[in-house]
Amino acid sequence: MLNPQGSRSTRSPIQTSSLLRAALLLAALVPVSAAIADTEGYYVETINRSAGVMGEAPSEDLSKTYLAYDKMKVVNEGPDATDMIMDPTAGTITFINHAEKEYLPINVQSVMESMSGPAAEQMRNMMGEMTVKVEATGETKKIGDWDTKQYRVTKTGMMSVDQEIWATEDVDLDVTRYTDMMSLSGPGGMLANSPAGIAQREEMSKIKGYPILTKTKMEMMGTTMETETEVTVIRKEAIPADIFEIPQGYGERDMSVQMPPPGGSAHP
Repeated sequence: MLNPQGSRSTRSPIQTSSLLRAALLLAALVPVSAAIADTEGYYVETINRSAGVMGEAPSEDLSKTYLAYDKMKVVNEGPDATDMIMDPTAGTITFINHAEKEYLPINVQSVMESMSGPAAEQMRNMMGEMTVKVEATGETKKIGDWDTKQYRVTKTGMMSVDQEIWATEDVDLDVTRYTDMMSLSGPGGMLANSPAGIAQREEMSKIKGYPILTKTKMEMMGTTMETETEVTVIRKEAIPADIFEIPQGYGERDMSVQMPPPGGSAHP
């Protein structure tokens, strides 16, 4: 996973130009209702559960995901939660910290290009040694409104990950563009089009449909963490365009200052 995703926001000075002034003039001529018109997209609710790690108490929270305009926004609950906006077309992941009224935009390609040197090469080698195996068990189960099929995923290498995934083909919803942005083995990730990256993506492509219930057990450096995500709502609805905008009055976070990790799950 990209840890800028990185799951934050962008701050750059706005330079006024004749082109910008013309665009603003044109926008003033467009009715407000058209400027913020809704378009039909998807709304998803996911319950995220954690068994607790390093002495922390078990937790459960809700995340809300909005997909429209070729963008995805994940809104996490909790006082310290951080929202995330993913824009594959622009190649950016923006994190929004409501507690601090700050946002941090991350250019995924720039981050990947900046990862050079011995430490980055060591990370690539470690990720390249990870093996991924997906098995369709043939088991089926009704979860909520959806008929699902069970898959078991085993990842071994720098960490050990075991997953039980129940996915449905009842929903015509593909979030590959967004999950690829957060994946080190994705097309733009650390492994990119390396043999290891291609092999990992091909194996994961065996999972057919949209994951409804995912149980994950991860072991790394002697620490075990167990999490569970369960989708409870998927529906088509009108999504307002301004839901993907940075709230007024929020300032851009300096990239050199680390923001807290996003609450909830990056996956809808």
